[in-house]
Amino acid sequence: MLLPIRLLASVFLALAVTAGAATNSAMPATPAAPSSAATKWVDAWATSFLPTLRNGQLDPVPTFSNQTLRLMVFSKLAGSQARVKLTNKFQSTPLKIGAAHIALRDGTQGRAIRPETDRVLTFGGKPSVSIPPGEDLWSDPVTLDVPQHADVAISLYLPDENYKPTATHGTGLKTSYLSDTGDETGETIIKVPRAAASGRGGVGSRMPGASTNMVFFVSDLQVMAPAKTKVIIAFGDSITDGAVSQNDGNASWPDVLSKRLPKLPDGTPVSVINMGIGSNRLVSSDLAGPAGVKRFADDVLARPNVSHLIVLEGVNDISYEHATAAQLIAAFQDVITRAHAKGIKVFGATILPIQNSTKDTPENEATRQAVNKWIRESKAFDAVIDFEKVVQDPANPLRIRRDLTGGDYVHPSTAGYKLMAEAIDLKLFE
Repeated sequence: MLLPIRLLASVFLALAVTAGAATNSAMPATPAAPSSAATKWVDAWATSFLPTLRNGQLDPVPTFSNQTLRLMVFSKLAGSQARVKLTNKFQSTPLKIGAAHIALRDGTQGRAIRPETDRVLTFGGKPSVSIPPGEDLWSDPVTLDVPQHADVAISLYLPDENYKPTATHGTGLKTSYLSDTGDETGETIIKVPRAAASGRGGVGSRMPGASTNMVFFVSDLQVMAPAKTKVIIAFGDSITDGAVSQNDGNASWPDVLSKRLPKLPDGTPVSVINMGIGSNRLVSSDLAGPAGVKRFADDVLARPNVSHLIVLEGVNDISYEHATAAQLIAAFQDVITRAHAKGIKVFGATILPIQNSTKDTPENEATRQAVNKWIRESKAFDAVIDFEKVVQDPANPLRIRRDLTGGDYVHPSTAGYKLMAEAIDLKLFE
């Protein structure tokens, strides 16, 4: 795995890079000061990647050709310095980055950045990098005041022609932007692709459309934050991922929880990180990314400062793979044991109703009921968050309330996700 070079060497290399980039309006890539005992690197945003081949079908993704991607992410934590992790997981070819910048978005919509916040990202002191297949790489840190609950723009120049990713996070829920040809990482407003402007663009075209709500190439944003910061991981499937919630609304239940809980009563900062994947199974299959028990080490245990874990998963094991209650209970027990070994409190969330949906069969319902009974009564979890009761229809508890469903009676609507987050007792995290 590639790693950044030592900080002292970065200073001299970054000065050389800056001298060769005098025409760029961004601030020089001056490395940030090292952390102190009072601060450390903590996740402000992160997402879990999976192959574009999901459930036996290819997700439609753009083909990048000598273009810039301006990816928008929602920072859950404030910090005085920032660094970005690039990922080439689930790829068979190198990922070539010609240039990279980070900045704060100008407002809450659109592709513009605040130019005074624009920073060049370097990798071992160099402005470009090639990441081998399967590898991750952290950028060098930069000084940047990142506010909590602000949109951060990460701009990547992809110089190759006809580069088609084989890895993504499909439910980004933020509009990100694709440029016309060339390096526009330092532009305040990137140009719209000509094909998109003429109406000929599209997700699968050689010159893709002007925007996407999928996530590519970036898996983590960390900021330098107080060392006592607590991180809550929301771990699950598409319901945790926020599927069908309002795009650009920061409306998934983990996002709403984050806005409810920016800090604890004693002032301790809190970061809520969403590790949901659409269609993901907890244990029974890897057809929608590695099963939860397999990705758990990377997505939860390897992260700094994780204090609490909320697990909402299992409906896809039941409906796609017809997993038994015993299989799911064993998987929950495995997750609890591994998290407790790291000092992490684990909260079990009940599986939502499925009646009126395509997942609704007598066998699936019986398994769901058995799993929920175990979650509530086993005392295996440190606490139970009863999401089922939050969204179920009082007139028919086997289905989601009509005004809280996103339409398929599996996923809540934006209003349903809000109600779920508001039902969580914040004292659980003190």
